[in-house]
Amino acid sequence: MRSILRTALSAAAVVLALTLTACSSGDDADGPKTEGSDSQETAQESGGGDGSDSKGESGSAEAAGLDMNDLPDPIASQSIPAVAEGDDEATMTVELFALKREGETVVGQFGFTVDSSSTEEDDLYGFLGGSWTPFLVDSQNLRKHNVLENFPQRAQTGAQKTKFKPGQTHYTFAVFAAPPPDVQEVEVSVVDGMNLVTGAKIS
Repeated sequence: MRSILRTALSAAAVVLALTLTACSSGDDADGPKTEGSDSQETAQESGGGDGSDSKGESGSAEAAGLDMNDLPDPIASQSIPAVAEGDDEATMTVELFALKREGETVVGQFGFTVDSSSTEEDDLYGFLGGSWTPFLVDSQNLRKHNVLENFPQRAQTGAQKTKFKPGQTHYTFAVFAAPPPDVQEVEVSVVDGMNLVTGAKIS
């Protein structure tokens, strides 16, 4: 009798443990992923504050938290080589529009415009010839801030989510952990091939 009782109690404990695990783990399908390689650009599509593609179609100014009718002057702009079908001379103008402090995060807002004789559309990954992995450098505290990985919402416009044509500007955002409040300027690595942006002010 005692053996049967012990068995029943053990089985009940196992069922209870499994139930609690299921309730606390949640659904991982919508959780953020990382973009060390090909995974980040498909994972981090929208973020908090100004960076949320729920406000518009991915790749639009609205989705990146920008007002198309009142775009700010870019903090930095540079032309870099681009990969476009049938055009070895293709270039891409990369712009950093703003860095906005929102609580414990900083939202970066960017623009990418391809200049090419090609009329073939592609996604950002294709035009760059690889993944998009921006980061901030807090030189005051010697800290590097990558795009957030464990963020409640997606923290970066996906490099493979939306296709666009040469001549069209593809707007993006990325969410980083904010440096301490006394840090008002950072360096920004926007994309491979572009010079490091120094003295970028956080608004």
